Amino acid sequence: MAHKKSSVMTVKIDNASAALTEITASTNSASLRAAMELLEDSVLSDTAHNYISGMMNGTLPLNGWVNTTTDGIFGPLTEGTSITKTVSFYNGISYYTGEVWAEVEFSGGAGELQTWSANCTFDGLINRTSVAPA
Repeated sequence: MAHKKSSVMTVKIDNASAALTEITASTNSASLRAAMELLEDSVLSDTAHNYISGMMNGTLPLNGWVNTTTDGIFGPLTEGTSITKTVSFYNGISYYTGEVWAEVEFSGGAGELQTWSANCTFDGLINRTSVAPA
């Protein structure tokens, strides 16, 4: 079985008019993290810790270069918003989509390209499918 390279990854996020916009060409790093909380339910007579599963938490940290498209998507988030963004992340096999809250940072230094970073936290479940979102 062939291993997947980063060149098959895609990242899409909704723009100001709520249309999914591909920003892969302006993204240099993306990773999907899903973790289940573990809740300890040990009692006094236990000799080892015991855990039960809690709620799921998913994040999608993104980084890339500033251009008119990425500034149009992430710039308004610096003003504060109560609206989630829709994201789609493709790893070459499956599409992971959902609604996220995004923390955004713009940065750059002398002689460097301006960059953006967004830490997207899923609000609810991450949907995994083999079909591209519309």
